[in-house]
Amino acid sequence: MGGPAAQPSDRQQVPLGLGQLVVALDGNRRQLQRNLAAAAARLPFASVAASGRQPTQQQQQQQPKESKLPWALFGGSPAAAATPPASIAAATAAAAAAGGAELVCIEFTRDRRRVYRRQPGAAADDGSGAAEAAGGKGRRRGKDIRSRGADGSRKRSTEGGWEITDDAVRGRQRLGDLVSDYLLPQGYPQSVAPEYSSYMFWRGVQYFFGGAMSVFTTKSLLASLGVSNKRSGEAAAAINWVVKDGAGRLGRFLFARWGRELDCELKQFRLAGDALMESGAALELSTVLMPRWFLPLACTANLAKNLAAVAASSTRAPIYRTFAKANNLADVTAKGESVANLADVVGTAAGIALAKFNLPVLPTFCLLSLGYLYSSRREVDSVVLPYLNRARLSYAARSFLSTGEMPGLVEGNAREPLMPWSDPHNGRVVLGATVEEACAGPGQLKEALSRFAGRQYALTYRPDSRKCYVLLKQGATPQSVVNAALDAHCLLWMLDQQKAAGSSAPTAPAPVAAATGGKKQQQRSSSSGGSSNGGPVAQLHTAASSPGAPPGSAAAAEAALQFVAGSGGRQLCQLFEKEATAGGWRMDMTMLNPKETRLVVS
Repeated sequence: MGGPAAQPSDRQQVPLGLGQLVVALDGNRRQLQRNLAAAAARLPFASVAASGRQPTQQQQQQQPKESKLPWALFGGSPAAAATPPASIAAATAAAAAAGGAELVCIEFTRDRRRVYRRQPGAAADDGSGAAEAAGGKGRRRGKDIRSRGADGSRKRSTEGGWEITDDAVRGRQRLGDLVSDYLLPQGYPQSVAPEYSSYMFWRGVQYFFGGAMSVFTTKSLLASLGVSNKRSGEAAAAINWVVKDGAGRLGRFLFARWGRELDCELKQFRLAGDALMESGAALELSTVLMPRWFLPLACTANLAKNLAAVAASSTRAPIYRTFAKANNLADVTAKGESVANLADVVGTAAGIALAKFNLPVLPTFCLLSLGYLYSSRREVDSVVLPYLNRARLSYAARSFLSTGEMPGLVEGNAREPLMPWSDPHNGRVVLGATVEEACAGPGQLKEALSRFAGRQYALTYRPDSRKCYVLLKQGATPQSVVNAALDAHCLLWMLDQQKAAGSSAPTAPAPVAAATGGKKQQQRSSSSGGSSNGGPVAQLHTAASSPGAPPGSAAAAEAALQFVAGSGGRQLCQLFEKEATAGGWRMDMTMLNPKETRLVVS
């Protein structure tokens, strides 16, 4: 009686419940993460953080909670962030000690490292950067000499004099990047609250059961409508319907990769989503003409409409937030959706009434689509966002550089380029560029770093692509990114002015623009250094009107770069920020979404 209790045999153990199974699997996952973290700590470069920044000792001690997401096993988990990243200085020293060609720089994109060396036969750094920029024709990968190292790293020797080594990328890393792109927010886990992981895990479980139930409910609905008396026919109809809906859900999944872009360019994506919605409606309309192609047409239409739904739902909250001035975002959202639903019901009733008149389908559809798209454009135009994104910064910079006056919130939002062809600088400013695409050779990189010494970025210009490339150094701050983008727009503005006017001076120099801007502008100019007697905007116009080289040449680009990198460029950045703040812009909320590549100079 007092002896030890009998232990049940393996065959007599009670089966684990669902909750116990989840706990056991979670324990196994944590142990696997600890093993992976211990193994990564022994590798010199495997645990470099995605942002590339080195956490302080206090930050390392205050790591977020471990993620409970199953996909955290594929990378991007807080456990990986909890591992102290390898020292960037140690990484640079190790790359230099590896021997071989002269080390020029190292760049990190997420946790991937790329090492740039000078080819042994390349020309020395004796001012050959301008010649490289003039003669570079972009990346000619077809003529690169490729090889693979013993450790799996990939090596290339380019015509520009680069010897590039990419660290080996395992299949697990590729899968982790794919999962991170489509399922995790950019900057995860530092960019979200610790509770995000638990919330999304159980949300995924909920939708899993909901998706399984939808097959049976759809089958029952179709059977009740008399689709078929045979179960096989009901199942086929249900499966076809589910496949159509599944294509739409796939579109939602694929669209998630551009989540950060939605934050930055929400007006552009909202318009694009509405255009997709009308495209999907047109495909649905065409099914009556081609009934045999119903399933592919319906799937494509549902794909387009679900992409539009993601764009609308993702941009709705930021737009409503601009209207909520009394901490009443939920109330504004609820009332806004009520207005939309009421209008939808009234529109449906109007459509039923119009259908009774037997109007021609195609002209009626086109007329309604035009009204839909016009209303969408006016809806977007009525939103005034208080921060700069790439499009608004492009317009504001061009306006400021031309007139010396910063546009206000209403003007900046109303004149924001919403279509790619309406922005002359669209796609010509590459923030966070790689060294390979920014520099034709080591000489151009050395000149750029020397020219922008003391800053957290460097600019280059490639005449062959007519683009300005911004190299962001490790640890570049958001303010540095804004200054770099403004410098890039200033460079492009100068080159465009020279090309448009030839060798003659611009028609509206800065002193005239400042003098004709009224008393308010004259007061701003005199108080902020933009006066007619030698302010930064006046200096910019003087430099643009006398490049000292043929417009469009590499020498003209070098002269423009020299001005931007000098004191004139610094004063322009300071004046722009001051004028923007005075005009109501929230500079601390600026969203430019640079690429994740960061540069470490040897």
